[in-house]
Amino acid sequence: MMKKTSPTMRTLARRYLAHRRKLGYSLRIEGRQIEDFARYADRVAAHKPMTAALALQWATLPQTPNHRLYHAKRLESLRGFARYCSIFEPATEVPSTRMIGPAHRRRAPHIYSPKQIRLLLHRAATLPVVFLSDPLRPLTYVTLIGLIACTAIRLGEALRLTIGDFDEAAGTLRVPRSKFSPERLLPLHSSTVRALRKYRLARMRHPSFTDLLFVGRNGGPLNQHTVHSVFRAISGDLVVNGDRVRPRIHDFRHTFATRLIAKWSQQRSPLAHHLLLLCRYLGHQAFEQTFWYVSSDAKAFNRTSQQFNSYCHSAHDRDPVPVPNPTVFRSSPNQPAQRQPPNGHRLPRYLPALASLSWRPPAPSD
Repeated sequence: MMKKTSPTMRTLARRYLAHRRKLGYSLRIEGRQIEDFARYADRVAAHKPMTAALALQWATLPQTPNHRLYHAKRLESLRGFARYCSIFEPATEVPSTRMIGPAHRRRAPHIYSPKQIRLLLHRAATLPVVFLSDPLRPLTYVTLIGLIACTAIRLGEALRLTIGDFDEAAGTLRVPRSKFSPERLLPLHSSTVRALRKYRLARMRHPSFTDLLFVGRNGGPLNQHTVHSVFRAISGDLVVNGDRVRPRIHDFRHTFATRLIAKWSQQRSPLAHHLLLLCRYLGHQAFEQTFWYVSSDAKAFNRTSQQFNSYCHSAHDRDPVPVPNPTVFRSSPNQPAQRQPPNGHRLPRYLPALASLSWRPPAPSD
C-alpha cells in the first residue's frame, strides 16, 4: 500500500488564504509573506511539517533597519497559518508570540504646525494639470487635504464619501460605517462648508462616472495610491518631529486630536466628557484608541491622565458624563442620528466644529 504524500506548503498556503479571504480578510501584506514562506519551506524542507525553527529561520532572513521588529512581524504573520496547518499535520509547531520580542511598537506621529498645513494647501493648489481628463486635480487635492486636516477623518473614509454625504444646509458630513468605525455625522466649520460647496459645484461642471465626492482622471474614483504618491511629492521636504522618515496623511488625524486634547487639558472644566465625545467624533470603538493621541505631549498627557483618573474614581458619586459646556458643544440639527449608539442619552449625538484650523482653498492655477 502506497504511503499518502502530504500536501506541499504552497498548497496549504493557497487553501488557507482562500479560506480567510472568503471571510472578508484582504491579507495583502500577510498573504504575500505566507506565500513567500511556503515557497521557502518547500525548497528547504519539502513535505515536512512547519516547525518553530523553520519559521524563525525564514523570519530572520532579511537584514534591514529595525530588523528585530520586522522579524517579529514576519514571524507573527505565520501564527494563524500554523494553526491552520496543525489541523492536517499534528506535528506542526505554532511559533510563540514572544520568540524574538514584540512585533508592534507605536511610533510617535508627526504633528503638523499651522504653517506646514498652509504650505501643503498652497502646494496642492499649484499642482499642474498633467492630464486634460483630470482638470480638477489642484482643487481636488486642496479640498481633500483641507477636509482631512480640519475633520480628522481617515483617507479611506474621505475617498468613500459620496455627494449625498455632504449636507450643505445642515453643515454636516455623514461618514459611512466602515470596518473599524460606526457611522457618524460630523458638524463642519463654515469655511469647510464653503470649500466643499465650491468643490461640488466645480465637480458638477465636468463629466463624472461615479457618485463619490472626490474624483480623479476621466471622472472616475480617486485612487488611494495616487493620493499617497501626490502627497509624498508635496510633503517630502517637510521637517518631521515624529519617529518616521516622512510625514503621512494620517498624521493630520494625530495633529487634530493631540492639539485639541492638549488645549482641553489646560482648562479647569471637566475633561472626561470632552474625551468621550472626541472618541465618538473620531469613530473609535474603544476609548483607549483616543487616549493614546495625547501621548506625544508629555505635559498634556500627565495632566489629562490625572484629571481622567480622578474623574473615573469618583464617577460612582455622580452622573458618569457631566453636562457639556455650551461654549464647546453646540446643539444638534433637526435631523436625528439614530444610528449612533444612544449611550443612555447622556452624550449628545453631534459634536461642534472642533478643528481650530479655518481654511479657504486658494484658487487653482490656470
